[in-house]
Formats: sequence, structure tokens, C-alpha cells
Amino acid sequence: MNWLLMNIARLAVLFLCFSISLRLGYAQTAGDAKNSQVVRDERGLYTLDTPRVTLVSDIPFDDELKSWPGLLEQSLEQWQTYFAVDAARMSNWKIKAYLMGSRERFAQLGLLNGVPAFDEGYQFGDTIYVREQPTAYYRRLLFLHEATHWIVWKLYGGGGSTWFMEGMAEMQGTHDLANGVLKLSVIPASSDRVAGWGRLRLIDETLVRKEAPSMEEIFAYGNARENHEKRYSWSWAACVFFTNHPKYGPILKELYKGGLDYSQSLSIKFRKRLEPDWNEVLLEWNAFVSDLDFGYDFSRSSVSQVASSNIIAWSKQIPSRITLAADRGWQPTGLVVEAGKPIQISCEGSYQLKGSSQGSASTWVSEPCGITYQYYRGNPLGCVIAAVVSSDSLQKTERWQTLRVGNNSTVDSPTDGRLYLKVNEPSSELKDNAGTVNVELSAPGSR
Repeated sequence: MNWLLMNIARLAVLFLCFSISLRLGYAQTAGDAKNSQVVRDERGLYTLDTPRVTLVSDIPFDDELKSWPGLLEQSLEQWQTYFAVDAARMSNWKIKAYLMGSRERFAQLGLLNGVPAFDEGYQFGDTIYVREQPTAYYRRLLFLHEATHWIVWKLYGGGGSTWFMEGMAEMQGTHDLANGVLKLSVIPASSDRVAGWGRLRLIDETLVRKEAPSMEEIFAYGNARENHEKRYSWSWAACVFFTNHPKYGPILKELYKGGLDYSQSLSIKFRKRLEPDWNEVLLEWNAFVSDLDFGYDFSRSSVSQVASSNIIAWSKQIPSRITLAADRGWQPTGLVVEAGKPIQISCEGSYQLKGSSQGSASTWVSEPCGITYQYYRGNPLGCVIAAVVSSDSLQKTERWQTLRVGNNSTVDSPTDGRLYLKVNEPSSELKDNAGTVNVELSAPGSR
């Protein structure tokens, strides 16, 4: 037993020393980057050379550009964790990055030979290209986007099917930077922190125009440059949805860790693995799309399912009672309702919508009818709303149509489908809610 304990202690010490050496390596590299000097050559190009990146531009370096090597270091640390990679494997990787104010100038200098036409950025082997952008945030996002392509290529040999390749790069590149600390793969809390980033706006516009792509269409995306902003936006949304999903995320990770190319192979394999749950995938996807907005909260807005054996077809003889959590998104009632057969929904209770502990000036308490002082998407904040999700609607990507319930309503569903309920509030504001609503569902006049 003493021999075993001694060896365990030795292994712990070795692991600690290895971890410290890695951290010191990162710190040394970051220090080297800070001490590097910007050099202007005879071509008029500025170069900043560090152990991790050689950054070349025709734009004079400001403090923002000088920070990029350090931001890449922070990114590599996060990618090491995200992709579960041994740091030693990445220790000698280095990238060359061109930031182009004038594409024509780089072409004249022969620095774009063999590089296909591109809109905003491109990755080719250990080299990435980024075109100058109107905002510092979006320019930095493109740098991180192309660096993500680079890291995925280095790790897995390719980028994967287009939706995954671009969605992963968009997801990782969408970042938050505060006091020099970089955080990748965020859903922005507000538009003022992501100047020039318009993914949610484009998603909203296509939903309003009924032009949103189905999941099948997203999986089939090719490399066409037309409407690339729309395709990138929906690729981002799909990648965010799947990689954060507790059931589908591990399946996707298993597939891409097996190696990637640039064909439709990943989409085909992933679609096949999802086939047994495809209708559930589409239902959860549309629930995600319905509530997707700045600050979307996965932990509170993911849709829980009811086992098929517990789903009840609507009947006048079967009243149903459920408890609705005020701090969660859409919640299943377990009932399948029919068009033309009304259902009585009665709600009781009071619950917290805003808490002073979360920065609000005072605590807001609501009842099922909501607070008419403030509205969200056409209904009072905090009121109970319903949605009926039909099988036919699952093949499209669209927001769920909501019905106001309040304290007591007779709902005549426009379609057959599963009945869901929630308290009306943005996903980003659910975290300070507390309390429940007691809900009874019955035939009109049966109470």
C-alpha cells in the first residue's frame, strides 16, 4: 500500500511540473510577442514576427494589431481545451497572417499567387488572409475565424462539410474581449459589443421573410459565394445548436475527431446518426431558432422532451396538471391537441421576473397575465404563452407561433400538434427568475 501511495504521489508531482512547464511556455511565448518589434520593409509592408505568428500588413500597426499575437496565444489555450488536444502537439505550430488594406497591392507583390478569389478571408495551409474591415471587432473576428480554419485543418486534416467548416469558424471567432482577456465561442450579450457582426440580424430577417433554410438545406450547403453572409449566419446557428446540445454534440464531436476532408461526408454521416431522432432534432432546432437572440441561455432554454410513452392524446375525460418553471424556456405539457378541439388552460401563481440581486433596481413579481408595463414579442412580459408544434411544421425552419394564455384562456389550436408552454421573457433574462406556475388543462366547461 505504501508503494502504491508513493507512486501516486510521484505521478501527481510529475503532472504538476508538466502543467507548470506548459503554462510557463505560454507565458514565455506571450512575453516574446510583447517584446517583438514592428518592421517596415522596402515594399512598404509592416511585419510583426513572434514565435506563433508572423503578421504582415500594408496598414501601420496600432495597439489593436499589436495585440493579435497575444490573442492568438489565448485562443490556442482555449482550443487546446475545447478540442482536447495535447499541448505538446501544438507547441511548434506557427501561422502567417496577411491583413490587407489593399488587395491589389498584395496581388501586385505576388503574395496572392495561387490563392482563389475570396470575399473577406481565406486560409491556405499555414497561411491566412484577412481583408481590412470597417470595425476593429469584425476585423478581429475574421482573424480568429481564419485561425480556426487553420487549427481544425492542423488537427483533423480538413474543414468538414461547408456548414460545419464555416459554422465552427464563425462560432469560435465570435468572441468577447474585456480588459485584455479573450473569450471565444460566445453568443454576444448585446449588439454594442460586436460592432459589425450581423448574424442575428440576418437570421431574423430570413425568418420574417419565411426564407430560412431547412436543416436539410443547411447540411447540403456548398461553397458557392452567392449569399455567403446568409449561409454563414445559418451555419453559425446550426453549429452553435449542435455543439452545445448534450445529446447531439458528442455525436458530432466523435465524427469530426475521426478526421475531416472538404466533402459532404461529415453531413452524410451525421444525418445518418441522427435519423432515429430526426423529428426531435427538428423540433428542438425550431425551439432554439424561436428564442435565439443576444444573450441566449442554453442551460435554461433547451427544450426538454416527454417520452413517447407519456404523450397523451387530448381527451375530454383526461384533465392534466403540470408545474411550469418561470426560469425555463419552452416546456412540454405532454399533450397532443387537435385542431378544432378547444382546450381550457388555467394558470395560478406568482413568480419573480427580475431580482435586485441581478442588478435590477427592484424585484419584479408577475402573475400569469404578465406585466403590461413591458412587452416582449407582442405579449406582456411574464405572461404565460402557448405554442402548438405540428409534425408538418418541423420540415421548415421557422419560429413557433405563440398564443397568449394569461390566467385563464380557451385555446382553439389552429393545427394538430404537441402543446408547449412558457413564461414570456427573453432567454437572456431567465437567470434571475424564480417560482412556478400551476397549470391545469381541461375541456372547456368541465371544471
